[in-house]
Amino acid sequence: MRILVVGAGAVGGYLGGRLVCAGRQVDFLVRPGRAAQLRATGLCIVDGEQVERVDVSCLTADELASPYDLILLCVKPDALPAVLDDLAPAVGQGTVLVPFLNGMRHLDLLTERYPQATLGGVVKLVTQLEANGDIRQLLPGGQIHIGELNGFTSDRAAAAAQALAVPDFDVTVLDDIVDAMWSKWVMIATIGAVTSLVRGTISDAVAVEEGAAFASSTLDEAASVAAAARHPLSKSDYTGYRELVAGAALPLTSSLSRELLAGRPTEVENVLGDLINRAHAFGLAVPRLEAAALTLRAHNAQATAAS
Repeated sequence: MRILVVGAGAVGGYLGGRLVCAGRQVDFLVRPGRAAQLRATGLCIVDGEQVERVDVSCLTADELASPYDLILLCVKPDALPAVLDDLAPAVGQGTVLVPFLNGMRHLDLLTERYPQATLGGVVKLVTQLEANGDIRQLLPGGQIHIGELNGFTSDRAAAAAQALAVPDFDVTVLDDIVDAMWSKWVMIATIGAVTSLVRGTISDAVAVEEGAAFASSTLDEAASVAAAARHPLSKSDYTGYRELVAGAALPLTSSLSRELLAGRPTEVENVLGDLINRAHAFGLAVPRLEAAALTLRAHNAQATAAS
């Protein structure tokens, strides 16, 4: 199976690198600067003091010439419209396209442009892209869920899952993948909001007076939007997330807060802004999410002005 990984950042770089190490036939679609870097130094995955260099095949948009069996979308939301144009030569009649983006609004673009090819996807990794292009692995392995958006099972979803099943990854095919995508959105929005507001970890938030209650209420806000959209969290997911953000006192951060602390622009609109807009459409009050979004929007404006 020919696999195209679009993007070589924290998600695409780590996942694609692990696929290459497992013997899969993988190309990376990246911008010219990243392509030159990968060709010169390889893809570097850092785990503590250990650095693993992986030789990878990378292409730029003008070098795409034929369809792939499986395309994994691992780009920032603001890059997606241009990427969908670039992908045209890579999408054939039998291509399966799986997005691993945060939030939900990317599905509208994908199903409009490539309705027959698009599946739903959820990836759970704890990695980050370093300033030098290395991928830092903060926790080992990861989880991947994929499935048909219409809720049915299919041979192509099973084949894609088999291709993605590499060591240290738990891969499953779900018939309720949209519910799973909403559930992840609730989780990352909650953790992102809390850790961005405290500019620290979940344990920093829980350690102060009313911190656990604030985190729990933030979860309730995000979960209420999913429920109003008819994709409520399962009881087990809700219980697990509540323990994660309010009871376990873990030194857990989020990509939003890590980018905030590093002075880089964040995905505030994709993770929080869209969720807030949907809450307003349902007539729901989400003041904690709004406070976090305001913080991150102000940061983004300052980061943009300084660049």
